[in-house]
Amino acid sequence: MFLSIKRFFSKIFSRRKDGLNFNRRRRKINFEKLRYVLIYALELACVIGLAYGVVLAFGKQVECSNSSMEPTYNTSDKLLVNTIAYNLSSPESGDVIAFKPKANVNASYSVKRVIAVPGDTIYINKGRVYINDELYKEVIEVERIENPGIAASPITLRDDQYFVLGDNRNSSEDSRYESIGFVSSEDILGKVWIRYPF
Repeated sequence: MFLSIKRFFSKIFSRRKDGLNFNRRRRKINFEKLRYVLIYALELACVIGLAYGVVLAFGKQVECSNSSMEPTYNTSDKLLVNTIAYNLSSPESGDVIAFKPKANVNASYSVKRVIAVPGDTIYINKGRVYINDELYKEVIEVERIENPGIAASPITLRDDQYFVLGDNRNSSEDSRYESIGFVSSEDILGKVWIRYPF
């Protein structure tokens, strides 16, 4: 019996000895898990940065206030505008832009298609647009223009002058009329990107 008690106490003390061993190995860092966490954090930061960039680029919304851009855009369509597109390049023929007519800060944004750019000579003859004495290749099918306005005779655009037309040519107030005239780059908000909601 004495031997069994002795064994009992020796087992208890040996366990305690094991439990208080400060020289045990520390856990190793799992570099595979750490790498996974770091990659996930980096991807999350990239997604947040991309979302912020998209908001900066396409964050401005304008509304088509009339039927001048039909059938491309209808009255009351909400449009997303790329406000940084023309920081990197200049408007090109065929681009649809949003701009303030005649730098009128109180006016709502107007949406029209760029037809001619600085240096181009434009005129309208027999309902068709001519750029630099060549028939303008329309991006979409449009009707013949009934009123050429100021473009009845050739006009050469100076630096920073853009000639714009609505796609609904006979129901559009655009560069043919004095109320709109030529558009300068400082009046352009940006390039219309897409209708919203899609």
